[in-house]
Amino acid sequence: MTTPVNPHPNAHPDATAFRDPVALAASLARMGPAVRSRTRAITRHHAMLLRARIQRHASGRPGPNVITGRYRASWDVKVTVSGGRVTAVVFTEAPQSRRLEYGFVGVDSIGRYYRQPPYPHIEPAFRQTEPGYVGALESGVLG
Repeated sequence: MTTPVNPHPNAHPDATAFRDPVALAASLARMGPAVRSRTRAITRHHAMLLRARIQRHASGRPGPNVITGRYRASWDVKVTVSGGRVTAVVFTEAPQSRRLEYGFVGVDSIGRYYRQPPYPHIEPAFRQTEPGYVGALESGVLG
């Protein structure tokens, strides 16, 4: 017995694999826990990688110089799974993070004037990490 061919020219090659919606739902339900587990692992790994890259970029020029090391050590990762979604947040609560990333020109809250240039370290780390994360999701979850 041969599999019927999907007549649409833009159809995915596997588009004819499921004709029965109940069979499709059952297949997706079986894949669910494995897909969530792989997605969580890939997301956690790349969030940790992003944190390490931010810290490395915040270790001297062209990023900010290290004075005490507290700013670099202040970066953290939080991964949550809720409602079938995996979310990773790489963050710092250090007040100088925005000023270091984007620069600052003007008077601060206590009247001091600054002309501080930006020392990008977050965005370069993100741009470096993003393609690998997307590729890992494609091959590890969708592949």
